[in-house]
Amino acid sequence: MDMNYMQQDPRVTREMISLLERQLVEVRTAAEANPNDYNVYAKWGELLLELSMFKNGDEATQILSQCINKLEKSLSIFPDNPHPMIVLASALNARAFLQHDSQVALSLFERSKKNFQRALELDPTNEKCRQLLEAMENAPELHQRVVAQLQAEGQYSSKAASNSGNDEWFYDALGWGILIFGGISVLAILNMKQAAA
Repeated sequence: MDMNYMQQDPRVTREMISLLERQLVEVRTAAEANPNDYNVYAKWGELLLELSMFKNGDEATQILSQCINKLEKSLSIFPDNPHPMIVLASALNARAFLQHDSQVALSLFERSKKNFQRALELDPTNEKCRQLLEAMENAPELHQRVVAQLQAEGQYSSKAASNSGNDEWFYDALGWGILIFGGISVLAILNMKQAAA
């Protein structure tokens, strides 16, 4: 999947969103038919993570919250399944990059790290998970640098952010962060599927 190409070609983006939305309808129907199928909830969360990469602002945040919820549901049914742990960790990373509050972002990064670590405990041979864990090690620092840069440029003030419900500026500034971690996550997920096939 060429992320730059998708950004440049609106037709490809629309097709991807349409495909994801159709798959979401199918997985929602499957979950209604079998509410205890942990694989259905894992797939649901995975699709929501992919969809969130095409959205901005509050819509991306809401989709990521739904994604996290579905993955946590999957793990509540089957707690020792490394695949939804990896997707959950990736979703938490993406959510952290949409958060302007550094403390909240740090908490999300820590939750992400714990999920990656647990997934590696369950599947120590999973190199993609190891790579994702290593890639997110610098995420909190990167998040802080972006916030500091925005503050230095006068585009961000803690007071303005807390008084305003509009975080669009932050979503725009950190959209590439989601693209990077989301892209890595999607590629890792696709590679895991190919290896399992």
